[in-house]
Amino acid sequence: MIRKIPITIFIFILFFSCKKDNNVGYPTVSILAPAALTTFNVFDTVTIKASASDASKLQSVQVYVINSQNTPVLPSYSVPITGSSMTFSVPYILNNIHLASGTYNIVVDAYNGTNDTKAYQQIYIDAVPTVREAVYAITRNHSGIHLWKLDSVFNVTLSATQGGDYASSDISAYYQQLYISAADSGNVTAYAVPAGSQIWTVPGIISSTPYFTNVYAYGDAVYASYYNDYVKYYNNAGAIQSNTATATGYYPIKTCIWSNYLFVEEKYISSTIRNLVLFYAATGGAYQQSNLPGPVVAMYGMDYNDVFVFGNTNSGTGYLQQYNISGNLFYSPVVMPSAKILSVAQIDTQTYLVGFDNGSIYLYTYNPNSIAPYINGITASHLQYDVANNMIIASSGTSVYEYNYSTLGLVHTANLGDSVLNIHVLYNH
Repeated sequence: MIRKIPITIFIFILFFSCKKDNNVGYPTVSILAPAALTTFNVFDTVTIKASASDASKLQSVQVYVINSQNTPVLPSYSVPITGSSMTFSVPYILNNIHLASGTYNIVVDAYNGTNDTKAYQQIYIDAVPTVREAVYAITRNHSGIHLWKLDSVFNVTLSATQGGDYASSDISAYYQQLYISAADSGNVTAYAVPAGSQIWTVPGIISSTPYFTNVYAYGDAVYASYYNDYVKYYNNAGAIQSNTATATGYYPIKTCIWSNYLFVEEKYISSTIRNLVLFYAATGGAYQQSNLPGPVVAMYGMDYNDVFVFGNTNSGTGYLQQYNISGNLFYSPVVMPSAKILSVAQIDTQTYLVGFDNGSIYLYTYNPNSIAPYINGITASHLQYDVANNMIIASSGTSVYEYNYSTLGLVHTANLGDSVLNIHVLYNH
């Protein structure tokens, strides 16, 4: 005869068996080495010694490094499990060239199938020194667009050639890519640099009006401005990530990312009207706009709430406008020389080099607020500041020049035979 178990006893047994199953403890973890705040260099191998144990079993143990925002910055290493209690030593390579100098945390994470325990050890990492790998200059003649590489002493070699015409170009040291955009006859092309090999393209369409108007490298890769009312964002593999639509009847040209906004110069197709339009960078939604006095040459962020806009009025004289985001207002911080701006290079957020068509490069400083001739005798169509070597790179006509920023002495010169359309500095990271 089968005896029936009272329902109350059954519930009692079920409750305590469930309670026992859920009463799983936590692993114990400790980091034995390296010592707290030990300093390492990027590409060093750190010997991480730790112990991990659990009352029943260890299912996994992971070792990785996080930054101050608790974001992993290096790949996770899985430690082989040798028992429920173990001490191990891991050779961990700090092989991320993009790590900035600062404090990081080594994390050892032990998991028993239900719960995990993390141990942390703070270390300091020194970044890889910034090194200039090359200067690139772009020219065009009857055979197409030419990408020239200038080494440390300005020896010149041809890096790549492509067909079509030219609208603009930009460079990404982070991804080691250089982007060239055609206008109405050609593509947006990404080159791996310093190798010079083509890695992806965005096809253009031959037309009577421009197809592309600008490329701008930022973050993952590049923003391409289209004459047909769009700014399209492509990642470093050439895959489109987002579309930002401009106002009806307008087309985008210069772009800039700052303070979580995408700044777009929008030109009305049938008149001289131009606006500076702000979009939310994350969503592409329009935020606000303000009228521009003329074509933009360059835009740079100054502080969280302000952007400098360098350009020329419709009559051809240079302007500098300080755009205040929260007020949606322009201010003129300084009276510019009565000449046309050809180029701008940022030294820091409050210091800029400005090339004019009057044969001089000027130095503008926000504090104290002044603009004055800095290098005379050169009409700089393009300017770059080499932060690694404290040098000024300038192009004029068919030549590229290198000046010492402190002494203003001419260091190197290279002649490319055709007019230089743009110059870019490539760093190692």
